[in-house]
Amino acid sequence: MTAEGPQRMTTLQETVATIEAEGLDRFAYVIGDDHAGSADALVLTRRDGVWTSFSTNERAGVEETSVRTYEELSDALDDFLRLMRLRADEDALMSRIREKNRLAHETWQASRDDRPGKA
Repeated sequence: MTAEGPQRMTTLQETVATIEAEGLDRFAYVIGDDHAGSADALVLTRRDGVWTSFSTNERAGVEETSVRTYEELSDALDDFLRLMRLRADEDALMSRIREKNRLAHETWQASRDDRPGKA
């Protein structure tokens, strides 16, 4: 990050290096055209001179509501990295929710086990 704000991504290699450095490569993603079999992935590809990003579902189908287009590569890369970071934030949030639910269930179960008359 610079004093002016986040550093802009300018190359595919730089973006992949940032994804790997931040540990975001634990999430499925594809940069390029080879996304046909990529399930639950974030995809960035170029077609007809336009950069496009989208998410695929568990069947590797395009989630239509996720389609974004960009004229400039740097805009596409910046947004792709932002979306990868959002995916990580969502994953962290879901992990905290699962842990809280697990603890709540254990507390509830313990309170049931401590009831008088429990055989």
